[in-house]
Amino acid sequence: MNFSVLKKESGVSVTLRERERQKGVLLLDVEMTFAEQKIPEQVVIGWTFPCIDVYSIWRPHCSPARNIGPDWSKRASSSRLASGAPFYGVLSYEGKNRMTVAVSDAHTPLEIAMGICEETSEIACEVRFFTKPINCLSAYHATVYIDTRSIRYEESIKEADHFLAKDCGYPSAHIPEAAKRPMYSCWYSFHQNIDVDAIVAQCKLAKEYGMESVIVDDGWQTDNSERGYAYCGDWEVCSTKVADMKNFVDRVHECGMKFILWYSVPFVGIHSKAYNRFSDMFLDGTKEVSGEDWARLDPRYPEVRRYLTDIYVRAQKDWGLDGFKLDFIDFFKLFPKTKEFDSRWDTRSLEEGVDRLLSEVTEALRAINPDVLIEFRQSYFGPAIRKYGNMIRITDCPNDPLSNHISISDMKFVLDRTPVHSDMLMWNPADTVESVAHQIICVLFSVPQISVFLDKIPEEQRKVLKFWLSYWNENREILLDGDFSADEPEHLYTQVRAAKGGHTIAVAHGNPVLEVFEDGKFDFINNMGGEFLLIRAEKDLGEKQYRILDCMGNEVESGKVDLSVGIHDFKISKCGMLQLI
Repeated sequence: MNFSVLKKESGVSVTLRERERQKGVLLLDVEMTFAEQKIPEQVVIGWTFPCIDVYSIWRPHCSPARNIGPDWSKRASSSRLASGAPFYGVLSYEGKNRMTVAVSDAHTPLEIAMGICEETSEIACEVRFFTKPINCLSAYHATVYIDTRSIRYEESIKEADHFLAKDCGYPSAHIPEAAKRPMYSCWYSFHQNIDVDAIVAQCKLAKEYGMESVIVDDGWQTDNSERGYAYCGDWEVCSTKVADMKNFVDRVHECGMKFILWYSVPFVGIHSKAYNRFSDMFLDGTKEVSGEDWARLDPRYPEVRRYLTDIYVRAQKDWGLDGFKLDFIDFFKLFPKTKEFDSRWDTRSLEEGVDRLLSEVTEALRAINPDVLIEFRQSYFGPAIRKYGNMIRITDCPNDPLSNHISISDMKFVLDRTPVHSDMLMWNPADTVESVAHQIICVLFSVPQISVFLDKIPEEQRKVLKFWLSYWNENREILLDGDFSADEPEHLYTQVRAAKGGHTIAVAHGNPVLEVFEDGKFDFINNMGGEFLLIRAEKDLGEKQYRILDCMGNEVESGKVDLSVGIHDFKISKCGMLQLI
């Protein structure tokens, strides 16, 4: 590959040096020096490679659009500390890696972009540095990781993530056991209508289903129910909803549940006392500038960081909280009228300000409780931020199992050890038991969060929920920490699997054939519309016992089957399971 500098301003020297990490994996060191210390303008490096056996692309959060597109409208993977992750994959039709690109710097705003050059049938690749303003620099270094090995795409992406975690200093945070247990969320069930007695009642039921924590969401700080953030910022308890927060937390603890409380980190509303106090420390300005009833704090001010840190520390100490849902970190962003300089800042880089905020907050909270739970969510999930959050939740997708399934599968490859959490599951009480099971099956390879009124759903739906959460808890180590693979990302993952200790759990979303190469225990789940699953034995596995369960866990059939080499079909109802032992 011929690497070149495609864009830079005068007075910037860029040196590109190649070195081999291993056969098929190239490291490109990018060294920049600036004639004077300054905020850098965008620098772009590029290269091309032949478009041979290329079918689709993979990005950490690329939605259902998986085609590569033309070079005059390149598809980009954007990354900065507060949003996204610096990865990009190009895949063959068979799911083999054609090129995986990662960048060692997960703090600095940058983009990896690619597109087809129609004149040459080549893929034009770019890494665009400094896509947002940062601190003044006199020199800069980053390493571009390029893997062209013909291996499974999952393996290539996981190894790129391992490169950032181990070689570039982006490890995961400490993961408490509670971060890897099912949770009850109040958001879709209660929304802002916080009711202490009703939530405690749900916690008692949730514990019976195998849930270990409750997340109390927006509404505890205001009696306004207009869904906005005009009343955020002071984080004082709304006494008409929660008469005594410490007592509320204690009652949840008596249920055997941990208590996690929601905060919208950047937002300060016009009805808060903090709004006037920080009126000249907003990223987007006051209402006269932004037109909004709430503003975003600028974490480059030490006073802002101290204020937020003190709020969370005081809540943890006074109320006995076990965790924090720190929301909207990705909303720390620059605006056209954001200040260009303020002598009260201790950094000119917004990303550095966010980093300092999260570092100060988490250090203070973990000094009190090393196992404190901290939930982040898409799109703030990248390597630079996972050392702070120990739960990464999929972005909001209410009653949307497809989005949950796609995003969970995407995220599993680039979070190192950090557990992926599903978006909260909700459904219509009038829906079928198969539809309820379908939602749960779509999130099996994540930590499930549930957000329905457990005492108001029909009995058959309760049986579905109890069976699948029990199954999840029994197989948690496989589902979360097993060797994870997912077929055909271009078709939104037609079959996903995890294996550990000779036990494989597979879910058919579109591909009903499970290929078996070695003996072991297999659970094969039908999450499709049809009623047949097929086992293709690549070797003679001999006689095995089998069980067929319906979506509620009821045994439909059992017996023995001779799994000789070839195809073996089983009739499995929708959202049912075949178990081979």
